[in-house]
Amino acid sequence: MDTKLSFLRRSAGLICAGAALALPSLRTSAADTPAQVDAFPVLDNYIKVSGRAPFISGDSTAFATRTGSPTTGSGGIVDMSYTEDISKDSTLTINGHALGGSDDYLANFKLTANDVGSVEAGYKTFRTFYDGVGGFFPLSDSFQTLSHEQLHVDRGSFWINATLAKPDRPVFNLSFHADTRTGQKDSTEWGAIINPNAVIVNGALVGTALPANTPFIAPNVLNLAEHHQVLDASMVATAGKVTETLKASLDWVNNNDWRSYVKYPGSTVTANPSVTVIDDQQLTKSNTFRLLNQTDIKFNDHIALNVGLTYSHQTTTNGGQWSNPSYSTTLKQVYAAMYAANIYGGAKVDAYVGNIFLNLTPNKNWLIDLGFRDEFNVISSSGGFQVISLATGATSLASTNFTVANNVTQSHLTDHIATPEVSIRYLGFNKVSLYATFDDRSSRGNQHWINPYAASTTAGITGIITTATAPIGSVFFQEANQDNEDAKIGANWNASNRLTVRAEVFRKDHENKFIGANDIIGTASYGALYVTGYTFTGTKLSVILKPMPTLSFNTRYLAQDGMMSVTGNSITGGLGNEITSGKMNMQTISESVDWTPSGQVYLHGDINLVYSKLQTAYPVVTVDAAGTIPSPILKADNNYITGSALAGFVLTKQVDGQLQATYARANNYNPQVALGGQPYGAGFEEESVTAGLKCKCTERMILEGKVGYLRRTDATTGGFTNYHGPLAYIALTLAL
Repeated sequence: MDTKLSFLRRSAGLICAGAALALPSLRTSAADTPAQVDAFPVLDNYIKVSGRAPFISGDSTAFATRTGSPTTGSGGIVDMSYTEDISKDSTLTINGHALGGSDDYLANFKLTANDVGSVEAGYKTFRTFYDGVGGFFPLSDSFQTLSHEQLHVDRGSFWINATLAKPDRPVFNLSFHADTRTGQKDSTEWGAIINPNAVIVNGALVGTALPANTPFIAPNVLNLAEHHQVLDASMVATAGKVTETLKASLDWVNNNDWRSYVKYPGSTVTANPSVTVIDDQQLTKSNTFRLLNQTDIKFNDHIALNVGLTYSHQTTTNGGQWSNPSYSTTLKQVYAAMYAANIYGGAKVDAYVGNIFLNLTPNKNWLIDLGFRDEFNVISSSGGFQVISLATGATSLASTNFTVANNVTQSHLTDHIATPEVSIRYLGFNKVSLYATFDDRSSRGNQHWINPYAASTTAGITGIITTATAPIGSVFFQEANQDNEDAKIGANWNASNRLTVRAEVFRKDHENKFIGANDIIGTASYGALYVTGYTFTGTKLSVILKPMPTLSFNTRYLAQDGMMSVTGNSITGGLGNEITSGKMNMQTISESVDWTPSGQVYLHGDINLVYSKLQTAYPVVTVDAAGTIPSPILKADNNYITGSALAGFVLTKQVDGQLQATYARANNYNPQVALGGQPYGAGFEEESVTAGLKCKCTERMILEGKVGYLRRTDATTGGFTNYHGPLAYIALTLAL
């Protein structure tokens, strides 16, 4: 399991929340720092320019991925805000930033007219960096990377929004959003890469010695070209105690995504050269129309009613191809085998949703919400594709030696979802509030589908065309049921202005059940049963203690444990036996301390400890047909620790200083698993330290500067993605 930690790309300054240095540091809120009344003015209209220069040794791509900034540095307008009253009743507001290097841009314009409405338009784009690395095989210290390792994806959004809001009139809103996602990002998949320790036989694809020829992760590129547009129109009208909301929207999606990777890179098998694979191409176009109506009625101070109806209709067309060049041992050649060529398909979705919620306030101590949501979906789809393969006995790669099969498929699904909800809050106890919520989502669906089958086949060598109907083994009927129950109960105790305690217990019980329809004759479903599910229970606890006005402690604790299970039976009407497929236990404790010993010094520190374990049901790892070996790892750990410390101080009336340090570590990587499986688990260490100054040069100009040093090591890549080095940051804020 990969550990995912939340880091800031820009460390917050002691007084100025906009100050930033691209270090992977833990989140620290600048809003918690005390304001210096006479030191720094609050600027309404300003422009702030900055520059960031790293001097990194090691893997520059890993640095860019973690910090969101390339090693070449970045700079430009980090923030700009301007507000102007163009008349006594209208105001123009402009916000934006433009950072070269990190390709982060924003421009937003808003014109507001009192008692009329507003018009807003804007565009933003930002770049996310990715590291094109694949598998690291620890037994031979082999590391796979893409030829172009530094990848990136640009996300852009354009919007325009107009609101007409006259006093005592309905409020009308019209908006348009256009979002894009283009570029390349790294991914990994099980690839047929030959283990460098394998025993290679000339002419064979892989060696024969197990487990030494276990394939490992291959790097591949996910290519993205995605466009999403939404047009919304709404009206909100209030008459007496009734508020009516009507909204209509149109949604368009046009995506072209595909993967590419090198098969057998660096292979020493002369009969199996490296080839590039274009895989999993998905051309998707969809149009969605959605209509919503909601009525809110407040009968009196004790009873309110909310009723809503939604209808949506979606049509989707799909296309693309999946190609995977294969090797013929007879011809000693690679040929373009098409696993799925000329993919075509279409789907139609109709969704009907209704909900009703009753809000009850019998007296000042009780708050009760009762609700029910009902949803019905109808989904139909059909499509097909071609499979192109080399005919048996072919002596060349001539077109006449390929067999083409046209595979068609179709499906139909109806789904009825009912969800009752209840929420209760009681405020009758002194300084204590109690609350409880419960919902039970019940889904009953019926599926009918035909697996892809060869409707027509053209034999390569003979050229004979044959047609076929769907075989019995390709036709399926099945019930698909889901039951998800979620409940929680908690209490808030505001003992005093120095002590606040919050506690909660919760339970999640989810089950997915699939049952074949045994009363339908002539199909491949004979009443088989397959069930998956999980049950989790947990506790949340938080304590805020302020022993002194200048000192506070915030303690948080979360514990969750449960198990996942699988039930299966291929016998008609069989009940099956439930098997525990996994056990999970997770505990998190965090502590934050804020201390202001004087008006010139501020201290903040926090630490987070996470213990997470997933115990699977498999006691052994299968190596070959002859037997098994003891599993190198009996559980999956996701344990980590993070911490940070910040000290801010006033040097003079014009100068403030700041020191900050961060630390993060995970130690869950077990390379011994590579003997018989894939060694997952995070193993890294990350440190950073910064020092900064902020100076008020004049009443209209503020200068900031920071220097820092960071280091990261990663055991999961064998140290190939380690980096370290100093960084420098400078910013100048000018009043406009």
